[in-house]
Amino acid sequence: MKRLYTTLALCVCFTFAVNAQEVTRYYLNNNVPTQSKDSATYYIKFNAAENGLLNFERFCMDNQLKEKGTVQSMLTLIREGEITTFYTNGNKKDVISYSEGLPNGMQTHYFSNGKVNYKILNHSAGYGYTLQKESTSKYLFCANENDEITLQDGNGYFKAYDDHLKITQEGNVKNTVADGIWQGYEANKLVFTEVYKNGILIKGENYAAEGKIYAYQQRSKRPEPKGGINNFYNHISASMQDMNFNNEKLTMKFIVDVTGNLQNIVVVNSSNKKVNDFAVNALKNAPKWNPALEQGKPVERAYFMPISIKY
Repeated sequence: MKRLYTTLALCVCFTFAVNAQEVTRYYLNNNVPTQSKDSATYYIKFNAAENGLLNFERFCMDNQLKEKGTVQSMLTLIREGEITTFYTNGNKKDVISYSEGLPNGMQTHYFSNGKVNYKILNHSAGYGYTLQKESTSKYLFCANENDEITLQDGNGYFKAYDDHLKITQEGNVKNTVADGIWQGYEANKLVFTEVYKNGILIKGENYAAEGKIYAYQQRSKRPEPKGGINNFYNHISASMQDMNFNNEKLTMKFIVDVTGNLQNIVVVNSSNKKVNDFAVNALKNAPKWNPALEQGKPVERAYFMPISIKY
């Protein structure tokens, strides 16, 4: 019997050759590529960068630049390094340092007039399954729309603003971390309340649009197989053990929806159709997952899974 070595990861780095000349790709919402320029909602220009990365510039269909930086590949669009987003007037909106698609390092948010709203130092917890640590942030500086400093040297009051100068979240900061009551808003409506002690989330409530209140003690939780990761490994192994192939490697992409079902399952880096079909069928028949949670509420998440098959 062949042994199937399966490793899982939320984000995977793909490497492939890209010519020095520029490549343009068109996309629908949610990073879904399309061949039709007329149906696209935005487009991205790519060219080769150093260290195997790709430079990218994302434009609206009216040719307005919205984002630029570097990604690991055109297939995954996983951000890596410094990413800059822009307001419609061309000024910087955010400058965020990324690692493996997650904020990791300095983050600066600007008002549309070019003034700094806040500076945060993010620390990514990375990806994992047996131990789901929370990413953390240190709040260093904050100023309001009148350029009045409300947080300096890691102490004071934090207020983040949207494009229309509406508050999106606010709370006390002590020694660079959240402390006390924090609240978040959408369209001037309260959408969450959280209580912190020395940077540790004690409890939170998410006030959903449908009127339901989601209680939580962890802001973000990644999707995971029901019954544990080992049971999922066993299912994949049993489903693919009769394959007559040696040393095959492929990477699966799918979406874990809000009910835990695996949707839109595709192979993104293998040309072996028979292997691809086996892999897709194995995942289609896989047990349901626990969906990702954001502030206690189930949310949809894209997922990448590399598989190696060896005798």
